[in-house]
Amino acid sequence: MVEANQEVQRRREVAIAVQRLVEQEQLKLSMFLWDNNAPVAPPLERAPDFPSQMLVPAPDAIQAHKLQAKVDRPEIKEVGIEAKLNNIDLELAKNNLLPSLDAEAAPARAPEKFVLGLGYRFGLELKIPILQRKSRGEVLEAQGKADRFVFMQQFREQQVLVDVDNALSAIERAKERVAAAAESLRLAKTLEEGERFRFSLGATSVLFVNLRERNSVDSESQVIRAKADYQKAQALYQWAIGAWARTTPFATPVSYPARD
Repeated sequence: MVEANQEVQRRREVAIAVQRLVEQEQLKLSMFLWDNNAPVAPPLERAPDFPSQMLVPAPDAIQAHKLQAKVDRPEIKEVGIEAKLNNIDLELAKNNLLPSLDAEAAPARAPEKFVLGLGYRFGLELKIPILQRKSRGEVLEAQGKADRFVFMQQFREQQVLVDVDNALSAIERAKERVAAAAESLRLAKTLEEGERFRFSLGATSVLFVNLRERNSVDSESQVIRAKADYQKAQALYQWAIGAWARTTPFATPVSYPARD
């Protein structure tokens, strides 16, 4: 009897610890859910269920996503914008190396230059750079930055491809983990039922029944963790392909149950 009560208290302690984790996550989410200028903790009913199917993107879709990711990822766009700004500086630096010819025409203020009561003055100013050390240095600096942006663009594109492959690997491995964990749970439930039947016949003790029940709970926890990791992998894939940077989200929004 003492051992059974100890097992009950142990399970109660675990349930309290899990409840604390749930409340902690609710408080974190409340910072993003506001009502009447105050954060609101989401109820447990709003938590979506795990998907019934574990889908993996098709090979054709993966290739299309990789090409689109090279366009949509913000870090690649950032390099492109910086490269365009640098091209403006490069063209300006090259323009400073060229000679300049300025023409000027304005009304004359000196009376001796008036003709028939009107006076104008005209002028030409020709500038020819000679040493050009400053301008040449600016050109070399801008050209060096342009070359650096080319390599940076290539590096960022390769990084995007690696991110997509990494997210895809996470999805595939998580799917395999879910299948393995589900089979482990099925076997654990079978052992638990068998141990309960033996206990009803008096062939075993409550200790072994508790051990089987613990094993079933641990197996079910592994299933939940594997499914959660699958969802995280899907979110990682959406980030890797740049879906979050688009105006229209690529991912299907989650439908929450209606609130009473």
